Amino acid sequence: MRSALFAERSRLGRSFSLKHALLLIPLLFPMQASASDIPAYKVTVGDVLMISVYGDNGLTGLFPVSVDGTIGYPILGNVPVLDKTVDEIGAQIGRDLAPHLANRSVAVAVKEYAPIFIIGDVQKPGKYEYRPGMIVLELFSLGGGLREPTVRTDMSGIQLISAQQEYEDMSLQLLSQDVKRARLEAELNNTEFQYKINEIGLTKDPAIVQKIVDAELSLYNLRLSVTRDEKTNLESQRQSFIQEIDTLEKSTSLRNEQFQLLGLDVNASEELVTRGAASQSALRERKRELLAMNQQLLETSSFLARAQQNKNEVERRILELESKRHNDAATELREIELDMARLRRKMAFTLQMIGEIGASARRVSALEDMIETKFSVVRQVNGEYREETVNEHTRIQAGDVVRVSLVQAGRSATAKVN
Repeated sequence: MRSALFAERSRLGRSFSLKHALLLIPLLFPMQASASDIPAYKVTVGDVLMISVYGDNGLTGLFPVSVDGTIGYPILGNVPVLDKTVDEIGAQIGRDLAPHLANRSVAVAVKEYAPIFIIGDVQKPGKYEYRPGMIVLELFSLGGGLREPTVRTDMSGIQLISAQQEYEDMSLQLLSQDVKRARLEAELNNTEFQYKINEIGLTKDPAIVQKIVDAELSLYNLRLSVTRDEKTNLESQRQSFIQEIDTLEKSTSLRNEQFQLLGLDVNASEELVTRGAASQSALRERKRELLAMNQQLLETSSFLARAQQNKNEVERRILELESKRHNDAATELREIELDMARLRRKMAFTLQMIGEIGASARRVSALEDMIETKFSVVRQVNGEYREETVNEHTRIQAGDVVRVSLVQAGRSATAKVN
């Protein structure tokens, strides 16, 4: 009797899986999930937060969220963070620190999410890493699907979801690279950075596109501002050296005239000494003045040469600054074009695989399910653990425990509250 029951469960399990695979086929393109639909993540027990306070290393570090929903933070003590976003926590800590430390910028990020668990009729029950936006079916796939040999199922649906997600991830990567390529071309050609969705057309969600474009625009403006500031500074130095050179040249011209006049005085004094009309001491004094003036001319010539050299060096740095910006952009462009070519090849292969999986699922006989897979989530709500029935598309929260069980078709599942 047990053998007959096992055979029936195996046959029915295959029927269940095939139906789900066929249902998943329309998800290929029109049903791609939008990142903007994922709500802002709210911190839960077991998360580890990375808090950075710029200008104060003593307040920067990792802070685990305790069972009471708080973190132990220097100066402030226990700070409640449960069910708050990282932006809300950063703003709260910034406000609380203000009376103690002024002008502190606080940034908060989730360094580690509380793990999630899957138990029941799965091949690999246990603990897994959480990722925001994760759904039950993804965790079910990580758990290896239904447990063997309890029931042998067709995994086309899970493979289809995995391949579709991989294709979407590569689409986002390609979009990001294409926006970066447009930014680098603007830097190379000294034009304004503008991006228009072209033939790539991978991501339909304008919010995702705008977010990527805004990030590249910020980087473009930052790099342009740094280059302009450095160029302005160098140009200011260049003008200073030009003025210094002009002053030194005028000073040299005047000193040359003085030197020539002193030379005439010395010649006249020598003639007077020869005639006995002037003393040797007066002649020596004139010669000392002539030597001093000659020394001043030599020093001025040295200063002039140094100022000219400094001016040439600044002009070289100005040219090098622009050249470096163009060379860096050209180098990065070559690398991006290579990466984009690789991504396109991977996407073509993944798209072919998606088609093959879909075709394989459609070839299988669509028998009515006699056995169903039921999913439930155990989650802490208001300090109590509750278990409720969910479906494969339900989003998971950090710290959730997902239970997988096989039940007869049509059998109602009741929610449990512990």
